[in-house]
Amino acid sequence: MLEIGRIRFRPLKRDDLHLIECWENTPECTLYARGRPLEFKNKDDIEREYEEYLKDAKKHRFIIEMVEDDKVIGFASYKDSSRQVKNASIGAFIGERDFWNLGLGKEITLALCEMLFFHLNYDRVSAWTSAINHRAKGVLESLGFVRSGTSRKSGYLYGKRIDWYMYDLLREEYIPKRQLYLKKYVDEYESYIKNYCTLSDKKHI
Repeated sequence: MLEIGRIRFRPLKRDDLHLIECWENTPECTLYARGRPLEFKNKDDIEREYEEYLKDAKKHRFIIEMVEDDKVIGFASYKDSSRQVKNASIGAFIGERDFWNLGLGKEITLALCEMLFFHLNYDRVSAWTSAINHRAKGVLESLGFVRSGTSRKSGYLYGKRIDWYMYDLLREEYIPKRQLYLKKYVDEYESYIKNYCTLSDKKHI
C-alpha cells in the first residue's frame, strides 16, 4: 500500500468489483473517467476484466481510499509497456461524486508518479484523455505532463467524433521538480517522506 497526502492506494480485490460496476455505469463518472466515455460495462464484463487482470503481470490496479476514514472513493491503475526503456501508462478516476472538485485528482496522479518514477524507477509515464476532458488535462499539466500526441477524431461522444490526446512525462523532467510538487499538493509531506522515502525494512508497495 502507498499513502500520500489524503489518499491511500491498496490492491484491487474481488470484493471491490461491485463498486467498479456502480462507477462504470454512472454517466457522469464514465464521461471523464476512461478512454471510451458513456460506454457502460455490465457485471460479466467487469468480472471478465478482473480475471484477465489476475493473469497479466503487466497490469496493476488499485482502489483509492481516504486515509482519514478508509472511505473508498475511486480507482487507479498502471500498465507496464516497457521495451527499450521502462515505460508505463496510467489511469485513474474518482467514482464517488462527493469527492469531486476537492483537488484529489492531483494527489492521485502525483501518487502514481511517485510510485513509478521514485519507487519503481520508470523512465517515462503516459496518459490519454479526451479533448473535452478539461479537468484531466489540467491535472496532468499541473504535474508537468506534456501533450505529445493527438489521435484525431478517434472516438464518439454525443454523436460527434472527438480527438484523444496523449500526455507524457519523463523521469528527468519529474525528479528535479519532485519536492516542489510534493510540498505543493501533499499536506502531510513530512509524514510521507518519513514513511515511504527513507531506508526501512517495511515494504509498502
